[in-house]
Formats: sequence, C-alpha cells, structure tokens
Amino acid sequence: MSAPDGGVPEGSDPDGSGPEDSGPEESGPEGSEPEDSARKDRPPKDRPPKDSARAHAHVALIALTAGTASLDVTAFFRLGGVFASVMTSNLVFVGVAVVKTEAAFGARCAVAILSYIVGVGLGSAIAPPSGHENRLGTRPLSLLLTGELALLVAYTIWWMALDARPAGWTRLALLGVIALAMGSQSAATRQLGNPSAGTTYLTGTLTSVVSSLAGRRRPDAESVAVIIALLAGAGAGAALIDVAPITVPLLALAGVGTTVALSWHFSSTHPH
Repeated sequence: MSAPDGGVPEGSDPDGSGPEDSGPEESGPEGSEPEDSARKDRPPKDRPPKDSARAHAHVALIALTAGTASLDVTAFFRLGGVFASVMTSNLVFVGVAVVKTEAAFGARCAVAILSYIVGVGLGSAIAPPSGHENRLGTRPLSLLLTGELALLVAYTIWWMALDARPAGWTRLALLGVIALAMGSQSAATRQLGNPSAGTTYLTGTLTSVVSSLAGRRRPDAESVAVIIALLAGAGAGAALIDVAPITVPLLALAGVGTTVALSWHFSSTHPH
C-alpha cells in the first residue's frame, strides 16, 4: 500500500532500498569458506579410495581368471571333452554332436550350457551388472561370490571322493556344478567395474587388446593381466591333471576364495 502525499512506503529506506537490503550480508570469518561448501567438498568417510578399490578388483579379476582356466582344463580332459566356461565352443560342439549323432557328447554340452545359463540368470538377479562402477565389497556381490565358493567346495569334495576319476552320471553332475559356478562368476565379474576384462569368456578381451595395439594405443592393463592369468591357470591345471589330478580343484578354490576374502574385507573396512 503506497503512502499518501508521495511518502516513503512503510518498511522501506528513504533511498529506495527494500527491507532485504537494510543491512550487510553476514559472512564467516575472513579467509574461510561457507560451511556448506566445505562439507560438499569433503569426501564421505565411507567412500573407499578409488585406487584401493581398483587394486582390489584387479587382484580379483586375475585370481578368478586363473581358477576358471584350471576348471576348463579339468572339464575338457576329465568331464567329457567340453568346457565349464567357454560356451561358444560348447555351442559349436552341440552342432557337431547333432550332425555326428553323438547323443552322449551332445548331452554333456547341453548340461554345461544349461547350467551356465542358470548360473548367469541367478547371479544377475542377485547382483545386476554395474557397467564401469566397481561394486567389490557390496553385500550382493559378496554373497554371490560366497555362493560360488560353496559350489566349488562341494565340487572339490566330490571330485576327491571319486579319486579324480568320475564316470557316468557323476561326470555329468560335476560338470553341471562347475558350469553353474562359472555362470554365477560371469555375473559377478560384471560388477567389478571393467566391462573389457572378463574371467570366463576372453574373446572380447583379446579383441580389445589387439584393437588397442593396432591403433597404437596402450591396451587396458587389466585385460592384459587376465589373459596372462588365463594362460598361467591353464598351464598349472594341465600340469597337475597328469601328476596330481586330485588337487586341480584347489586352484579354482584359491582364486575364488581370495576374491571372497577381498570382497568381505573391503565391505568391512569401506562399508557401502
């Protein structure tokens, strides 16, 4: 409401400033930033350092890949000439079995493929893919890896009880167990923040490395590391399958066990 006779409105200064301009803005002590800004720039206490998180994931990728290779060696030489994790080859084998009418071989391929599919499905439901976000140490991933470890413990006990010479239905059952474990591991790997580096299927990883080299770029270090781990794990498995076959599953147990320990430890020290 305006004042009569051109007077100054109530609540205003004579020089025309409004009520909000009646005094200087309050500020903190000289040289200090506002408290909200300082709080915003301060990293949360429970956020793990990125370098530490990536280093843990790097070790996990290497350990899991070496274990995978040893299981594939076992599956190929002692469980019917198929693979526990390489589904591309198993799908090719299915075509071969159909054309050659080799029902037993086809059945082994089918068991491996179906078990792997179930493992991926269950694992992805528990811990969905995270793209480039590293979720090592989160509860879903830790539980998924622990479940895989339990499967491999059961497989190892059964393998040793059979003196590393399964036959008939026990061979199919053991193949199904490790293919199920590899499927769940594939899902777990997709939570480790590097889509270029796999632990069970490395054709894409190899393609990425070669493409980088051809383009005169430095290849992803983790991709190179998992390829080396695959070769090392396969070599170790092949050596043991001849001299001490009963011990071969221990390689995979060591790899997955290391990753489980890393995940739960990281969870306790850097809660998400």
